[in-house]
Amino acid sequence: MSFFCSISRGEIKPRNIYRISTYKGSKPITKTGDEARYVFVIGKVDDKIHCIKLNDINPLDFTNMLFKLREKRVPIGIKNKLSSLLRKFATDGNQLFEQHIKSNSAIYGPGKNNYRIYMVNNIVNVWEITFEEIFLRKLFKEDSTPSTREPIIKEEIADSDNDDTGNTINSPR
Repeated sequence: MSFFCSISRGEIKPRNIYRISTYKGSKPITKTGDEARYVFVIGKVDDKIHCIKLNDINPLDFTNMLFKLREKRVPIGIKNKLSSLLRKFATDGNQLFEQHIKSNSAIYGPGKNNYRIYMVNNIVNVWEITFEEIFLRKLFKEDSTPSTREPIIKEEIADSDNDDTGNTINSPR
């Protein structure tokens, strides 16, 4: 299961997943439900965050990439943020992009329009997506395979179809 935790825009960090619902300068400025922006932050440079928009990416493809980025020396605990469970990269995200995203056609490439740069000062409402320890343990299990992770991912998507207010939302896909 995942949780949405409202944070200030200054708390946005690389290697985490966020939902940006209000962004000044876009039309419409606020996007909810199917339109909400789910992003995986690759890097942060000055007042800009570089991201991959997850809405149109197959969740299994994305979690397979995360599985490859797992820092296995860090044990999964109750208070882990996703970024603490992934290998460390420079804050600018260049190495992460060049080594793991650019060459991954399921995540990035021709025909995909999911690379985004957001100005931090234009972000009004943002939520960090956090995951329960049990979900992270299942997702990152050392002996798991893409086929054994798929049911876990589908269950997570079904559970997150309703946010805390009872409104129907879509998970990153």
